[in-house]
Amino acid sequence: MQTTNRIVMKRVSYMSKIIVVGAGIVGVSVAYQLSKSNHQVTLIDADFEGRATSAAAGIICPWVSQRRNKAWYSLASKSAKFYPQLIHELKEQGIEETGYKQVGTLVVKDDEKRLNKIVEIVNKRKEHAPEIGEIKWLNTTETKEKFPLVADGYFSLYVSGGARVHGEKLRQALLAACEKNGVTFVTGEANFIDNTITVKGEPFTADKIVLTAGAWFTELVKPLGIQGQVKPQKAQITTLKIEEDTSDWPVIMPPGSHYMVPFENGVISAGTTHEDDAGFDTDITPGGIHQIFTDTFNIAPSLAQSKLLKVEVGFRPVAPNFLPVFGELPNHPGMYAANGLGSSGLTTGPFIGKELAKLVVGEPLEVDVKDFPVSSIL
Repeated sequence: MQTTNRIVMKRVSYMSKIIVVGAGIVGVSVAYQLSKSNHQVTLIDADFEGRATSAAAGIICPWVSQRRNKAWYSLASKSAKFYPQLIHELKEQGIEETGYKQVGTLVVKDDEKRLNKIVEIVNKRKEHAPEIGEIKWLNTTETKEKFPLVADGYFSLYVSGGARVHGEKLRQALLAACEKNGVTFVTGEANFIDNTITVKGEPFTADKIVLTAGAWFTELVKPLGIQGQVKPQKAQITTLKIEEDTSDWPVIMPPGSHYMVPFENGVISAGTTHEDDAGFDTDITPGGIHQIFTDTFNIAPSLAQSKLLKVEVGFRPVAPNFLPVFGELPNHPGMYAANGLGSSGLTTGPFIGKELAKLVVGEPLEVDVKDFPVSSIL
């Protein structure tokens, strides 16, 4: 008896249709989390030049921060703790290249008293955050052993739980996971017409809309009658290359606001500038590069002989109070937003995406959304 194979098309019944506008680290994280349950998710992105995530190298080590805002620290520490779980999930889906690796962090100082103060803070925080790992005060010789390029005279604090992340690689990993889970991708600039999202004149209907447009939020919400308060902060970042194996080198947090993040194959990201009044200017400037290299070469003089691979520009979204915010937009039921992550975007972005996704579908959160009021950016 001969049989015929038939393909039976199964009609999928979705719980709700959700649009996410903006595919930076928060947007792709929200879309990924929503796609794990039975929701029809559409991710829209304009692919503007200067996406902060794509030009960023992140240090995941909030425990050494001296920021006094307790809500920010709680959010950032939960975010760091969440990373290994997220990376494990992605690898279970066959996505091996995530840009994340736990290599430890070196907090480098030339002042023992200032370093001892940070050691005290981190030791106290470890009581509630065992993921901090080993905490070790290193003398100048031990510091150079951990990171051979460091100049003489620098002490450091080594935190083994610290990690590095390559922004664009993590974004691509999350996009790949979204694709596996059936997310629809639309490339083009989203606009509002009567509370409806349109792209190139085509309307997209949804039960709920999530706005994760980063530095472009203010322009996006104008048609809604909202005076957005998010501003772009320009960041220039350099990528250098040396002839050494830097795969397992720790990330460097030197004095000031700059950093060095080693990756595989001798590649080191060094940056970054914090330019508040540059708007969306994508130009690479001599002043910005000079600032980066001056601070970098003070810590690692031999990098002056490295190869300059590229210089990139990204625009961090900054809120008036310099704190991340997320939640449902006041007077706009069913419309949600996350923004204002600033320079902690790669640290907090994936976790905020997870929390915002839970808020959208009515699940309990791990943080109090009242501590991060979205009303502050309106």
